[in-house]
Amino acid sequence: MELTGLEREFLERLADGPWASPPLFDHSLVARLVEAGLVQTETLPDGAVQYEIAEAGRAALAES
Repeated sequence: MELTGLEREFLERLADGPWASPPLFDHSLVARLVEAGLVQTETLPDGAVQYEIAEAGRAALAES
């Protein structure tokens, strides 16, 4: 999978640790990464979504 600049930047940020989205974050921007299994998500009790890089995401970063 060829990553866009935005996708690559998002994975690079997640490589440092999980990230919880702010209320107005547009989740469609990273939906392709989640669907491809590069990023894992968890919905938090406050409704925010926590994103965490998956091993496949780390591999994709190493390839790019």
